[in-house]
Amino acid sequence: MSINHEYMSRLMAIAATVSLALLFLLSVPVKAENSQIFYMNPDRNIALGQRAMAAGDYETAVSHFSKAATGNLSTEHMAIVQNSLCASLYFQGEYERAAEACTDAIAEDGRYWKAFVNRGNARKALGDTRSALADYCAAHALSPRHVRGPFVSQCEG
Repeated sequence: MSINHEYMSRLMAIAATVSLALLFLLSVPVKAENSQIFYMNPDRNIALGQRAMAAGDYETAVSHFSKAATGNLSTEHMAIVQNSLCASLYFQGEYERAAEACTDAIAEDGRYWKAFVNRGNARKALGDTRSALADYCAAHALSPRHVRGPFVSQCEG
């Protein structure tokens, strides 16, 4: 066997091995937990609601966030929209509706500590201090770095 022929045989064997390895790697499923959703056309109502909220126009913000909440959003985006709706309703003094919107946000993402804080604020405004404390404690448990205060001593665990 010539050196050139032996060299070509080894090269072909290496190429075949690499090809098989690539085929195997491409056939392995990827875990969905690391996937991301990219929106080509972001919901216009979310942007308009955020602008209105930043300007202190909570009535307009509620209108836009309510429209956005009827759309086909990812769980993460729906939780954010519901939480923004909750905050806007709270600033309008509509505490019952605010608590409901925050409950919807929490149903979408039970780890969204901001929704627990906002629902706690709405419940406190409604006079339900026990439920408000439970929400504040839940928010603290989820993000102790962000949620602190004298209430922490009253939290269990």
